Formats: sequence, structure tokens, C-alpha cells
Amino acid sequence: MTEASADRRPVAETVGPEAAEELAQIRASVVEVLDERAGLRRTHELMVGTPGHDPQLHELLTAELGLLGLVVPEHLGGLGLDVSAATAVVEELGARLVPGALATSLTAILAARALGPSAEPLLARVVDDQLTLAGALAEDGAGWDLAQTATRATGTGAGWALTGTKTLVAGVEAARVVLVTARDGGGEVGVYAVDVAADGVGVRTHMTLDQTRRLSTVHLREAAATRVDAPGGEGGARVLLDHVRAMLALESVAAARACLDRTVEYLKVREQFGRPIGSFQALKHRCADLAVAVAGARATADHLVTTLRTGAVTRSHDAALAKLVCTDTLMTVAAEAIQLHGGIGFTFEHDAHLFFKRGKSAQLLAGSPAMVRADVAALAGL
Repeated sequence: MTEASADRRPVAETVGPEAAEELAQIRASVVEVLDERAGLRRTHELMVGTPGHDPQLHELLTAELGLLGLVVPEHLGGLGLDVSAATAVVEELGARLVPGALATSLTAILAARALGPSAEPLLARVVDDQLTLAGALAEDGAGWDLAQTATRATGTGAGWALTGTKTLVAGVEAARVVLVTARDGGGEVGVYAVDVAADGVGVRTHMTLDQTRRLSTVHLREAAATRVDAPGGEGGARVLLDHVRAMLALESVAAARACLDRTVEYLKVREQFGRPIGSFQALKHRCADLAVAVAGARATADHLVTTLRTGAVTRSHDAALAKLVCTDTLMTVAAEAIQLHGGIGFTFEHDAHLFFKRGKSAQLLAGSPAMVRADVAALAGL
């Protein structure tokens, strides 16, 4: 499988020429670094190592390029850029299946920004202390159903303590602060910031199907926390879940495009019966069907980014729908890529398996396909 970059088209948005140019420059800077430091060969090396990610690459992208502060408002020390800047970075990371905490951090930062003034102290810390973040929503027995959140938050004002266990937490092994959903004494589910190094916090990272994204269990026992959403607001936990689903959608559509591009390049050079197999009509039709599926997922993801930009009331619906469509598309493309590569595609070490496993984990995170379909239907009033 040859190296290929993501679909670098800017998202379909109504932005002015200056904003579009700025977005293109940010994407180009990220692409330059990732093309040099984050190929799939490097991913194979990192996913079996102890840290599971490249700390030097993370430092380069955050400290030198300042990506953690992309969408943090200027009055808090950030660059104050559009949501599109962060989503473009998430797409480029997803296209290369880059291990690490940057995508999950940008997701949590976008969610915090959407929470309004109550999250400003955290966003200021992100810039001042170069904080990497993670989001913790799922629990044993409850899954991703926010209504069944059992983690307890006790306290008032600025002094809170959390007790409970969160599962399937992505990126926490490289994060410094985790955003945790928990239920207060009044029964309201809110979002709380907990320092990973604080007393009462334990993290256990697991070996999972997708080795490019490590998942952990976070144990909390009277862990000090700060609430970052406003009590009685629109529901900070839902905001966080919507942004996690958005990240999975954007990563998946970029990965699907990259996987298809690599597969097409292989079909152009692999010969059988004295001719490239890409010239066989049956394979052309299969690739055409995949291209149509990716284009549909791309349009769905573009619409989601516009929703996030404009703050449309359909955010929860659009995020759930995009997550469903884009992750299903990645699974379809990755499964076909294994088939289209023939015998070599079935070897466990082949790059196609990285996309396949990322697709399966993306399908299951932030709600199973069945759960997300039910959400889409309920949010659409069906």
C-alpha cells in the first residue's frame, strides 16, 4: 500500500476568502509535518511501543504550531480561529491514523468552547499550560447513555469531588486533564475537569482491537474536580458527546478517502494476466461504488462542520447522523480494500487492517450503530 495524503479539500462552508486562505495555510502546515513524521509505517512502530504515540510529534504540533490554541478565544490567549481550523487538523490526523491525544484534545477543546463562559478558565489553562485533554463519558452497564450516568459529583461551587469509573476513554494516557460526565446531588449530569495526576485518579490502559487508539479505564475516588459547564444549561454532557461523535465522523471520512486512494494506487500497479488489475471492469465498478459512498460521507461531514460553525440547533442530530454514516463508510471501504488487495491484503500486518480496525472501533465508540440510529430517529422526531 503506497503512502497517500488525505482529501485536502476545504470543507464546504460559507466562509470568506480570507478565512478560506487561512484554513488552507493551517492545513498545509499540518500536512507538511505529518507527511514527514507520521506515515503508516511510523504508526505500525508506535502502536506496539510503550507510550503508544510520538511525544516529539505532539510537541511539534502543539508547542511549535500552537494547535491546542487554534480555537481558544483571543482574550484567553488563543488564536480565536474558526471551528473549521480544528476540524481540518482532526481530518489530517485521521487520514494517517496518527496515534496520540491531539485529536481527542481538540475535540474536548471545541466542546469546552461551546459550553460558553463557564469553561473559560479551563480554556485559558489549555493555552497557558499547553494542556492536552480527554473526554470520559462511557460507564460499565450504562455505555454511552447519558441518562444512566452513575459517577457522582459531590460539593458546590468551585469545590467538587468525583467518585465513579469511566470506561473506553480515548487519549487519556497522553492527556493531563480529563473532562468527566458526572451526576450531582440534584440529579443533573454535568461536565467536570479532573487533573489526571490528582489524588484519587487511577488510569488503566487496555489492549484493544484498534492499536492506533488506546482506550483506558479511569477510576475516580473523591478526585478533586472543577465544573466546566453551567448548571441548568442546555446540557454540557450532551455537548461533549456531540463533539466526540463529530471527531469520529471527521476522522472516519478522511480515513476512508485515504484508504480508497491507496487501494486505487495499488490496483494501478498490480498486474495479472499481463495487465493492471485496475483495468478489469468488475474492479472498476467496485471502486466506483466506494467512491460514491465516500462522496456521500464527505458531504455529510461537511454539513456537520457547518452546523458546528453556526451553532445550529440540529447539532446533536447532525453529529449522530455523521458519525453513523462516516464510520459505516470507513468500515465498508476498509473491508473492500482487504479484498481488493488479494492475498496480501489478508495478512495481519497489512496497512488495510489498520483502517479496518480503526473503522470498527469508531463504529462502537460514542454509541453502537443501533444506539446512534435510535438517537437519529428520536432527534428527528420519528
